[in-house]
Amino acid sequence: MDIYKTYKDDVKNIAGRYYKAYKYKILSFEDLEQTIWYILMCALSKFDGRGDQRNFVLHFIKQKLISILKNNRRPPYCTDNPFTCLCFNYFSADDENTKYYKEIHGEYE
Repeated sequence: MDIYKTYKDDVKNIAGRYYKAYKYKILSFEDLEQTIWYILMCALSKFDGRGDQRNFVLHFIKQKLISILKNNRRPPYCTDNPFTCLCFNYFSADDENTKYYKEIHGEYE
């Protein structure tokens, strides 16, 4: 609970700043905020005691968010159960208005 109290304002500020800049790529503000909390926990586990913990955590979050939002990467250490806060475009083969449906099923007029 102490971690939450320590970093809740920072997480809100970071989420607001990056959501404003990249909202066209992000599913929702809450997803972005959860991703930031996940990255924060990863940063705390990587911190080795040298230097200021808060500066390390905030820099780690910034670098990982840039990697996720600009370069479309996965959050750190998510190889087994990957998740993302980014929107993804997909094509449904069941949507009869797309050219993919017409290619697969033929055109019926």
